[in-house]
Amino acid sequence: MQAHKYTLAILTLFLVGQLSAQAAEPKANTTTETKAVEKAEEVVDELLGKKDKSGDVVTASKETLFITSKTAFTLEAKDDSSSIDYIEWKPKSGDYRRFTQPIRISEEGATEIHYRSVDKAGNAEIPKVLVVVVDNTAPRVNLLPAEQFFVLDGVPYTSKNNSYTIVAEDKNGVDKISYSINTEANKTYAEPIKLEKGGANVIKYAAADKSGNSSPESSLIITVDDMKPTVEIVPSLPLVDISGKAFAKRGNVFHVNAYDKESGVKKILIKLDAETEFRPYLEAITVEMQGEHTIRAIAIDNVGNQSDAVELKFNVDLTPPSSVIQKSDKVAEPAAVKPEETTPAPAQ
Repeated sequence: MQAHKYTLAILTLFLVGQLSAQAAEPKANTTTETKAVEKAEEVVDELLGKKDKSGDVVTASKETLFITSKTAFTLEAKDDSSSIDYIEWKPKSGDYRRFTQPIRISEEGATEIHYRSVDKAGNAEIPKVLVVVVDNTAPRVNLLPAEQFFVLDGVPYTSKNNSYTIVAEDKNGVDKISYSINTEANKTYAEPIKLEKGGANVIKYAAADKSGNSSPESSLIITVDDMKPTVEIVPSLPLVDISGKAFAKRGNVFHVNAYDKESGVKKILIKLDAETEFRPYLEAITVEMQGEHTIRAIAIDNVGNQSDAVELKFNVDLTPPSSVIQKSDKVAEPAAVKPEETTPAPAQ
């Protein structure tokens, strides 16, 4: 009998997200995706050279399809001679059945679709197998800042130097992660995100897996504090200008005040005179040493912005003046004394 040639095509009616991801994926996704692909490849390897119940050798495609339970398959076949009588298929565990309507797989995980065609002369095609991974679960997505937020009145504050990593996890592998900043169009996530604009920013993000499942869009409002705090050194008593030099009065103390309108002041640091390192400002500064002095101060806010340094120079004079009394060579004349005026008594 003349050999027959068969061609069997398997098509998808509703197949989403089967292409490999073109964008770079975060490292956190690599493990789950690799395991899923390796598992599917193991199934294919087991099928290669394996015989079905009829003794025919099963052939399998090395390509693995990632699908959902909504994905449908249709079978088509052609025969150059006696034409096709019927096409049949079966799931991994089950018996062959005639193909009459699109095929759907409800069970999640790696599975197989066995299929073959028979012509009207009774020639049966060697069975073929398609390995599919059914996944109906959307990826889990998280946005992770490199630096922890400072939360004030429910508002997360951060510095302009912070960066943000979007991590998506899916048991069968993430296809892509997308995000947008403020009113910008969606982008494919490939590397940590930086926020360039000060003030409130909105990051929106989502992920899709290889089966086409998409996570709900998540969003996070982040306030970027790019304003430096201000700091001042204030004496309790005004300094006295003497010959162009500022002198502190005895008992004077110095207060250091700092202000920040965004995330708030975290700490104030000071240095006195020749000190090499700044130290925390804890209380008003008292200087009780003779000579010239310098107080330096800086402030740091709750997201790490540092103020410009300020300094105050002044002199302390703790030496009291010295007075002397001397005998004068000039004799002082006694003051003339006028007789007291009397008022005559009234006549009797």
